[in-house]
Amino acid sequence: MNGKITRRDFLNGALLGAGALLLELPAPLKLFAQSQAGYGFSGIGDYASSNGNTSAVINAFKAIENGDYKSLNRDTIDTGETYDIVIVGGGLSGLGAAYEFSKSSSNEAKCLILENHPIFGGAAKRNEFLVQGERLIGPQASNAFGIIDRPGIPGYDIYSELGIPTDFEYGELPAGLNPLEFDPTNFGYRLWFDSKSIGHYYPGQGHGDHGKWVAGFWSNRLDGTPYSEKVRKDFLGWRNTTEQQYDGDNYDRWLDSMTYQYYLEKILKLDPEITRYADPVLASVVGLGCDVISAYAARQVSMPGFPEFHGHRSLRNSHWHSFPGGNDCFSRYFIKALIPDAIEGSRNFAEIHNGRVRFQSLDRDGNKVRLRLGASVVRVEQEDSSVHGKNASVMYIREGKLFRIKARSVVMACGSRLSRKVVSKLPATYTSAYDQFHVSPILVANVALTNWRFLYQLGLTACKWFDGFGFGCNIRKPMYVGNYRPPLHPDKPAVLTFYVSFHEPGLNIEEQGEKGRKRLLGTSYSEFESQIIGQMKRLFSGAGFTAEKDVSGIILNRWTYAYVNPQPGFYFGRDGKLAPRDVIRKPFGRISFAHAELNGHQHWVAAVDEGRRAAKQATGVL
Repeated sequence: MNGKITRRDFLNGALLGAGALLLELPAPLKLFAQSQAGYGFSGIGDYASSNGNTSAVINAFKAIENGDYKSLNRDTIDTGETYDIVIVGGGLSGLGAAYEFSKSSSNEAKCLILENHPIFGGAAKRNEFLVQGERLIGPQASNAFGIIDRPGIPGYDIYSELGIPTDFEYGELPAGLNPLEFDPTNFGYRLWFDSKSIGHYYPGQGHGDHGKWVAGFWSNRLDGTPYSEKVRKDFLGWRNTTEQQYDGDNYDRWLDSMTYQYYLEKILKLDPEITRYADPVLASVVGLGCDVISAYAARQVSMPGFPEFHGHRSLRNSHWHSFPGGNDCFSRYFIKALIPDAIEGSRNFAEIHNGRVRFQSLDRDGNKVRLRLGASVVRVEQEDSSVHGKNASVMYIREGKLFRIKARSVVMACGSRLSRKVVSKLPATYTSAYDQFHVSPILVANVALTNWRFLYQLGLTACKWFDGFGFGCNIRKPMYVGNYRPPLHPDKPAVLTFYVSFHEPGLNIEEQGEKGRKRLLGTSYSEFESQIIGQMKRLFSGAGFTAEKDVSGIILNRWTYAYVNPQPGFYFGRDGKLAPRDVIRKPFGRISFAHAELNGHQHWVAAVDEGRRAAKQATGVL
């Protein structure tokens, strides 16, 4: 007790336990939430200052939306810097662009990445906890990957050049415990894999009825569920169909002409209950549900109903993986390749994953690639709207001051909502295309548990439900990386992760996104915390869950523009017009665009590929 104790340590220790006697349940969590400013508990480590979109980033974007930087009648500091390429955004698209530039340009060429958050990675970042002496890591958003171990698989060159492993070690339950299966990701259990360790919850019918868990949903042919025989048959037909519903040569374009709901209910003639089941799953992957998302997009993300879907799969044979922090390790590999001393240690997997970030190395003079954090770009304008102009000016806000730098080329590797606002004099063809980019939010909540005995009692590691807060949560099988070896035991700490979408079936696509953002940003930390704990009590109290002893802390990651929502026509265009993403992929003078959104289905390989393509376009005008 002679060492320094922070206010957070104090609240997270003995006084919280004492407070439980004074407040209604769950008292410690409510007391903790009320003590927090802004977005609440943020965890430990290098990522603690950057959970989701930070308030500073959101406020900067609001100012841009309000037109505060259309006419710059304030002091602007000219840094005197000129770069061959300036990349707006330090997520996987931006890092992919920087990697391509670094490989293909001379040693004298210079690149600057401007990132508005306190740390690189975009949505590929981690949360870290310290619970009962155990360090635990969970994903902030971007999650799941397949091993790329041979030529011909998209991403092979990047995967192999960076030296990412093709074999991984996972924790296992100790001998003597009941066998359970674990999703190594926070993804597959939602639909793509089946197991007796994945439970579907159906609420009780009266007072004192805790509801019913149904495990082995697919392998048991929905036995024990409240669905009628006809609906059960439709569920199985949806998952196991082997027939293609269109014989023409333009099958993909045909699918892109309709919503997934239309495809399910009108083409496959399935019960609307199938649509309701699919809605939150699809929304957790591309932001919104079946009523507005293209059937082609649903096929792209491997939803059922198409002959390519492989039916029943077992968690035991999952081919997907997830680093402890989701896809954060990909961004760390890029940083290590671009600025080797920016992460402690050598270039092996364990040290790249576990090393601390040396922030002072990121923006150091002399780096071929520099990365400037906390820099929110507010305007990009060219000296000439053609490739004949010599430079572009890039203006950004950092620590309340406005700066200007010059660039011979620019890659906009941020989201579509920012690019359309900050690029000056954007032609009508681009603005019209951007009008067709609809984006929606998502909340990723990581709950640090002191134990998960309540799940073990149920025989579950992943859970789904149909009403209340969210629609699913799970604990992962932990990937072991160097000295990061968290225990896998029901009486030891673990991270329970929720992905919460904000789809609103019945509203148009843009209204759904806007309403979701208002809910995401208008709900306080304590309100979300109460909803999470309330849902956990409803699901797990019958198995012995109590928040006071089982929950150590909750981190919320609010992503305001998380997903592009590919509506019909997004991929192939409508009425003979070019698809909006194909318009944006064309350079505008010295400015190229590299959003992961351009792929429709946002994943790490697509994000990197968009960045590399834009970097090639940008260097082509140098």
